[in-house]
Amino acid sequence: MLKFLSLFLCLLASSCMTQKQRVEIAHTELTAFLALEPSIKKELILEDARFTLLHIPQSHYSKIYCDKLLEKFELWQGKRDLSSIAEEQDKYSQLIQKIDSEQKSIINFLRKHHSSYDCLYVEGLAYPGTYATKKPLQEIAQIKDEVNRALQFADGTHRAPQPAYFAGASLFLYQEDKTPMLGVEHQALLRLTHKAYSKEYDSKVPRSAFIQACHEERETQMIKNMSKKYEANNRYDRSIKFLLCGSLHDFKDNVLEWNKLHPEMKFNLLILEP
Repeated sequence: MLKFLSLFLCLLASSCMTQKQRVEIAHTELTAFLALEPSIKKELILEDARFTLLHIPQSHYSKIYCDKLLEKFELWQGKRDLSSIAEEQDKYSQLIQKIDSEQKSIINFLRKHHSSYDCLYVEGLAYPGTYATKKPLQEIAQIKDEVNRALQFADGTHRAPQPAYFAGASLFLYQEDKTPMLGVEHQALLRLTHKAYSKEYDSKVPRSAFIQACHEERETQMIKNMSKKYEANNRYDRSIKFLLCGSLHDFKDNVLEWNKLHPEMKFNLLILEP
């Protein structure tokens, strides 16, 4: 009963907050964060912003890429072209090592700032999905097996790194730190994007143009979904939105357009650079 009353009073106070008060809170939270990370890229800073989008770019493991690699290996094996397989395995091993190092750095950054966010927003998961049904250890092991299958094909000598951070910072943080994860994608757009990368793609629009259009709209929908929780006054109501999203995504144009259309819900934009 006491817990319910406390929550009710908290929600009541939050609902009575003025726009000026919300902006002041956002400014205070941003100032405190920048004092800890003064070198972070400040892509867009506004005096009247209510939110800050912190884009944490990531290179990440791709099952689609790995599967295509194995298809090529099987073709080359049939032609007894083992040198091409070995050459491609060298490149893939270097790529996985790079991803592994980046994901480890992301884990360290997010652990350093764990008190600055209530949840980590993640791509690849529809809003408002969580990791509640995920089994991180199994997923990490599966991804590691998939990578090793490619690296060890035809007696390849490379091995996946341990403890396989390349499987994704979000999986490790959820497994080891119980960090709440919140999907930020639009479900239909996410499915459409997956189809664009698949063999089932049959549109007359060139694949690359279609994928680019999907990404642009996904970015806009991510911004929209990150603003929703604040309005709902639930536990994920901090003004700085930590978003773990691919390094090829660029949110600047989307944020500028959003700010024009939503003058009372403007975003700042920060980018974590390698």
